[in-house]
Amino acid sequence: MRDVAAAAGVSVAAVSLALSGNPRIPTETRDRIAAVAREMGYRPHAGARALRTELTGSLGLVISDVANPFFAELAGEIQRAAAAEGFSTVLCNSDEDARVQDEYLQTLLAGSRVDGVILVPAAAMTAGLEAAGKSKARLVFLDRPVEVSGRGAAARHLAGCPVVRSAAADALAQVADLLTGLGHRRIGIIAPPMATAVGVERTELMITSLTARGVAATDITVAEGDFRQDSGERAVSQLLGAAARPTAIFGADGLMTIGAIKGLRAAGLRIPADVSVVGFDDAPWFDLFDPPLTAVAQPIAGLATAAVRAMIHLVDGSLPALPDAAAATPPCALVRRASCGPAPA
Repeated sequence: MRDVAAAAGVSVAAVSLALSGNPRIPTETRDRIAAVAREMGYRPHAGARALRTELTGSLGLVISDVANPFFAELAGEIQRAAAAEGFSTVLCNSDEDARVQDEYLQTLLAGSRVDGVILVPAAAMTAGLEAAGKSKARLVFLDRPVEVSGRGAAARHLAGCPVVRSAAADALAQVADLLTGLGHRRIGIIAPPMATAVGVERTELMITSLTARGVAATDITVAEGDFRQDSGERAVSQLLGAAARPTAIFGADGLMTIGAIKGLRAAGLRIPADVSVVGFDDAPWFDLFDPPLTAVAQPIAGLATAAVRAMIHLVDGSLPALPDAAAATPPCALVRRASCGPAPA
């Protein structure tokens, strides 16, 4: 930091304030100091920071299913983003089990083994989350918000924790445009667990987008899954047995969509000649399917950067807070491939 100060012609204190985003330093000076720091390859020293602040320099990351391609890629991006800021990452996999999630939270937060936890919640609310709220633990909720109720100190703390998740509304409206434009009027939705906020949100957004484009609500069939591949296969069997048998299926999660494709093939149906398919959580290998899978892509790098930035701001303020809500909700995008075709006669 002294080297950066000498090169920029400012004091060490000015460098510290500028790199933490302190408004006491004029914007022009902050930008100049940041440019000098980048040119010199400066980044905070985690060991020195820990000695000064009694912090560990480690972040906990609790992922709901590390076998899910979306979360596996997201975990890698978070680890790289944290390392760039001098923090190590302790990765835990709750395996979509709220009990396991709470055990990891207790272990990570006990004795301050990490400075904070970035969490993909496995359930809307748990006893472990309430305990973390009571202890005022540093938490960033990722991908899935939690349902905070009550007026106690724990509820107030959890309600104030940053939430980083993608904005899916525009991409799902594009899905509705695509399917209705191809003549589909009977749509099946494979929903995430409706006990989760993300399950309710994606399902309601999809239904709203379809009905706004002339699809009758009675011709939209919802089958609930559990974020697992086999639940997508079971959901397809349920959808194919519905009175309004769908000509197109939207899978609101990547693994469930893969299960849906497996179920459709087992039923002897062709994609997209018999049934069109759109998934959520695009993966780099979705274009290897036959036909390649149309899917909504989440902004994984943006989510990782925002989550790490929000956490480090909570930890020591060396990164400024997210400037607005939009920074914590980067938009999704629809990736069009060949798994959608005209509705069969």
